[in-house]
Amino acid sequence: MSPTTSRQSEVALPAAALVALRNALVAELGADAAARVLRAAGHEAGDAFFQILAKESDSGAGRDALADLDEAAFWKRFNQLFSGRGWGSFAHANIHPGVATLSASDCAEAGAGGTDARPSCHFMTGILANILGKAAGGDVAVLEVECRSRGDAECRFLFGSPEALRGVYDNLLHGENAETAVTQLA
Repeated sequence: MSPTTSRQSEVALPAAALVALRNALVAELGADAAARVLRAAGHEAGDAFFQILAKESDSGAGRDALADLDEAAFWKRFNQLFSGRGWGSFAHANIHPGVATLSASDCAEAGAGGTDARPSCHFMTGILANILGKAAGGDVAVLEVECRSRGDAECRFLFGSPEALRGVYDNLLHGENAETAVTQLA
């Protein structure tokens, strides 16, 4: 009889495998469909990441355990979750009422070539939307605005309410850079 464990099994794979997966999906489905599939898969995978985040908290499991953490402790634990598993070291900053950012100069999903036309960490975007939404107890939208895959110095994800991020996205579509798009929010 084998001992039972409550720890989820995990798999390590080279970061280049995530890029290869994205490239294969783009070749098969096209860029937009591949992005949707990867975001949806990331969102589903976010359940497992959230369980790990909640179980590793000092006070137990679930959203209630995370609610007991102050902001600094939450973001420290959040970063440890991803950096400890090779996904990247994420720095958090509040940049506008209702909008914050997570940045990583080493996001595992980003390709090293820097030639993509747009941000491409779609799987991570889905994971982040799931985890942050569960932690907040409501919908959280995530938008990657910088990506090493397109030559930026870091991958930067904005997050906030769906309404706020829709406003940012609309401003980006009108040619504004990310900082201006955020500051133009009401």
